[in-house]
Amino acid sequence: MNRRTLLGLIGASLLFAVLAHAFFFYQLNNGQFMVGPNDGTAQMLPFKQFLYQQFSEGSFFYSHQFGLGGGIFSQLAYYFSTSSIFFLTFIIVYLGEWFGIFLHTDEIIFWGQAAVFVNTARLAIVVFITTLVFRYFKIPTIYAFIGAILYGGSVMYFRHASFWEFFADAYLWLPLLVLGVEKIIREKKPGWFIAAIALSIINNFYFAYMNFLFIGIYALIRFFIRFSKQELTIKKQISYYIPAVLLGFFIGAFAFVPSVYGYLNNFRPSFSDPIPWFDLHDDFLFTSRVLIVPALFFLLAFSKKLYQFKPFLFFSIVSGLFLIFHYSPMIGSIFNGFSAPQYRFQYMASFALAGAISFGLSKLHTIPKRNLLWSALVTSILLIGSYSIGIWSNPSAYMTGTAIFLLVLGLLSIVVVLVPRRMSWSPFLVLATLVVFQLGLANLYQKERLFEDGNLHQTSTDFLQSHQYDHPEQRDLLEEVNLEEPLSRIEWVADFRNNTPLVQNFPGVSAYSSVLNQQLLFFYYHDLQIDMNRESVSRYSGFGDRANLHSLFRVSHKLVQNEETDPIPYGFTEVDSNDAYTLYENQNLLSYARTTNSIYSQEELETFSVLEREHAMLQGAVARDSLHNTTFESTVTNRLENLPIEAVGGTYENGILTVEEEFGGIDIFVGERTETEVDDYFSFYLLNNSATARLFPLTVNEFETNRKSLQSIYRTDVNQITVRIASDEIISLRVPEGSYTLDHLELYTESYATLDREVTLDEPIPVERTNNNVSISYNNTSEQKLLTIPVPYERGWEVTVNGQNADIERVNYSFLGVQLAEGKNEITFTYFPPFFKQSLSLSIVGLLLATGWYFARRRFNT
Repeated sequence: MNRRTLLGLIGASLLFAVLAHAFFFYQLNNGQFMVGPNDGTAQMLPFKQFLYQQFSEGSFFYSHQFGLGGGIFSQLAYYFSTSSIFFLTFIIVYLGEWFGIFLHTDEIIFWGQAAVFVNTARLAIVVFITTLVFRYFKIPTIYAFIGAILYGGSVMYFRHASFWEFFADAYLWLPLLVLGVEKIIREKKPGWFIAAIALSIINNFYFAYMNFLFIGIYALIRFFIRFSKQELTIKKQISYYIPAVLLGFFIGAFAFVPSVYGYLNNFRPSFSDPIPWFDLHDDFLFTSRVLIVPALFFLLAFSKKLYQFKPFLFFSIVSGLFLIFHYSPMIGSIFNGFSAPQYRFQYMASFALAGAISFGLSKLHTIPKRNLLWSALVTSILLIGSYSIGIWSNPSAYMTGTAIFLLVLGLLSIVVVLVPRRMSWSPFLVLATLVVFQLGLANLYQKERLFEDGNLHQTSTDFLQSHQYDHPEQRDLLEEVNLEEPLSRIEWVADFRNNTPLVQNFPGVSAYSSVLNQQLLFFYYHDLQIDMNRESVSRYSGFGDRANLHSLFRVSHKLVQNEETDPIPYGFTEVDSNDAYTLYENQNLLSYARTTNSIYSQEELETFSVLEREHAMLQGAVARDSLHNTTFESTVTNRLENLPIEAVGGTYENGILTVEEEFGGIDIFVGERTETEVDDYFSFYLLNNSATARLFPLTVNEFETNRKSLQSIYRTDVNQITVRIASDEIISLRVPEGSYTLDHLELYTESYATLDREVTLDEPIPVERTNNNVSISYNNTSEQKLLTIPVPYERGWEVTVNGQNADIERVNYSFLGVQLAEGKNEITFTYFPPFFKQSLSLSIVGLLLATGWYFARRRFNT
C-alpha cells in the first residue's frame, strides 16, 4: 500500500467513525451523552474519573477510596486499569489539561462528554486495522474497507460502547489475532501473533478468554482449509503456535496474573439454573440487539460459484458456525466462562460475516448472472418471508424504524450489487451505497435501540447534576466535613449508586464492581450478615446502621436525605443541614490503629451471634485459631425463646409463612423496654418458596430492604439475614403475598455498653498513610499482642516490623493485622499487586526470549 492510499484509508476510517456517531454528536449539543443510564453512569464514568485522578497522582496499584480500600490495578483490570485505550485517553487528557485545553477533568460531566469522542477514535482505529487485515487476504482495498465498516460499524459495537465502554476494546484485538495466525501459516512469522496475544491479555483477561476461544476455532478450521500449497503443515503450525502463545503470555504476565488473581479472588454465586443448547431468542435479520446479519451475506452465500475460493469458503463456514452459536445459550455460557449465558461474543460473528462479504464482493464478477439472480431471488424471499412472519407474530418489534430500514436496506443492497456489477465504476458505487446504508443503520440503531429503548436519553447533564446522582446540595455538606481525622470515612450513596464516593471524591464505605475482594464480600454476606438495603451481587454498602461497625471502621459522618426516614445509628449527632440533606457526626469514633492483648478464635465465634462477634472485635480482635489466647464470654442472650409470635395476614407454622393478603408476616411481642435497651439485632432465614417470584420488598419495623427473585442472575443466594432496628415493644416483619420459609429466628438487644467502654479506653496511635503504604509507630510498653487496622485483607500486602519482614494476619474476619514485638514497633504495611514482582520478571524474560527467537530465526532463516 502506497503512502497516498494509506493516508486516504486513515482519512476514510476517521470520517466513517465520525459520521457513524453523528446521532450522539448531535445529542452532545443537547446535553446528552453516549453513556448508559445504569452501568454506564454507575461504573464506567466513575471508574474513568477515579482512575484518571489516581494515575495523575502517580498511584497505579491501590486506593483507600475504592470502597473500603482495594487493589485498583487488579480489581479494576476488568474495566480500565490495564486498558490501552484508557491509557491513550489518559495521556491525551493529561496533556490537554496541562496545556489548558481541557478543563474540569475532575468532574463527571467531562467524562460523559468525552465518551463519544473516545468511541469514535476507537472505531476509526478498528476500521483502519481491520481493512489492513482483510487486505492480507488479497482483498482489494475498497472491498476490504467495506468489510471493515461492516465489522466495526456493527450494532454490537455501539451497544457495547454505550453501555459497557471497555467491552468495545475487544474489537481491536480480534483482527490482530487473526493476522497473527495468518502470518504464521503463510510466512512463518510468529511476531504478530505474540504481540496480539500479549495485547489481548494485558488489556482485558475476560475478552482475551473469548478471543482465544475464537482464534482456537479459527486456527482449527484453517488446519483443514488451506488457501495455498505453500502454507505450513499442521504439525509445523503447531510448532509455532505453542512457543508463540507461551511468549505472548509471558510478555503480558505483569498485567494478566494480578488481574486474573483479582478475578479468582472475587466471589459470585455460581449459576445453577438449567441452560438449554438451543433457543430462538431473537431474529438476527431484523430485531436482534447484538447481531444483525447483512442481507449481502445470504446473497453471496447462496452463490455456489464463490465456494471455489478457499477464503470465502473459510469465512462462510466460520460465519455459519457463529450464527448457530447465536441461538445457543449453552455456547453463550461457555463464552461467558461457563456462567450465565451472555452473547457478548457476537462481534466475532460480525468479523467472519464481514470477511465473507468483502471477499465475496471482490469476486462478484466471477459469478454467472443466472446464478446471481437466483441467489438474489432466494435472499429476497428469505428477507420478506422472515419479516412477514415477524409482523404476524410480534408487530411492535417489526414496525420499528430500524426493522423497516433493514428490510429496505437489504433489498436495495441486492439491487445495487446486481445492476452495475460489470461496470468499471461499480466498486465505488457499491462502496458508496454500503457506506451510506451502514451509516444509516448505525445512527438509526443508536436512536431507536439505544437512546430511546435503551434509555440513554436519561443520561444528561441535568441527570448528572441531579439529586439521584451528584447534586450541589450534597457536595456542599460533604465538602464542609471537617476531617480532623484524615483516616475516617463518610457513609453516603445517592439513589443506591454504590460508587457515589468516587463520583463525589470522598472516602466512603461502598463499592460496585464486577470484581471485588471476596474477603470483604464474605464479611458482609456471612461473617457479620450486613444487609445493604438491596440484595445484589458485585456490591457492598454501609454497615446496616450498626454503630459498633461504624466506630470500628471509622465512619465519622453520615449524610441522609431529609425526605427519607433513614435510621440514625447510635452515637451520631446532627452537625449541619440544608433544605434537602442532614449531616450527622459519629461521637464514638475509635482509633485507626488499635492494639489488643485479647485475641478470640474465629472458629469458636462461629457459634455466636453477629452482635457477639461485634463485641469480640470491640473488646479485642478476632483471628485464626492458632493465635487466640482468650475465650469469649457473651453478655447477651437470644430473647426469642419465650416471646409470643403472631401471624398477620396469613399463617405461620413449622417455619413456613403463608401470606394470604397483599402484605403480611409476623409480629413478635417483646414487651416494655428499658432505657438501656437501645437497639435490637433480629436474625432470621427467609426464602421465597416460589421459583417464579419477582423481586420483593422486606420490612422489619423501620428497616427496609429488597430481595431478588430466584430467577435473577444477580441474586446472592444468601438468605440468612440480620437487621438492626430500634428497640420497640413489637417487632413486625412484612413481605408480599406468597409462601416463605422463615426460620432460625434470633433476637439480641444491644445497650452499647461495650462500645462506650472501648471509646473511653481508646488509645490514639500515630499513623501515616499513602495509597499503598501505611506506617505506624507504636511503643509496646503494655505487652500488647496484636495491632489491627481497618484496611481490607488481600494478597499483595506485606508488612515489616522494625525493618524485618513479618507475617500479615487476617484479623476481624477481613482486615489487616500484625503481631507486635516488645518495646518500640516501627510498622510498615506496603501493597503491590498480587504476584506483581514475579509476573513482571516473567514479562521481562518473555521479551528477552521473543527478541532472541526473532534474531535466531533471522540468522538461521527458520
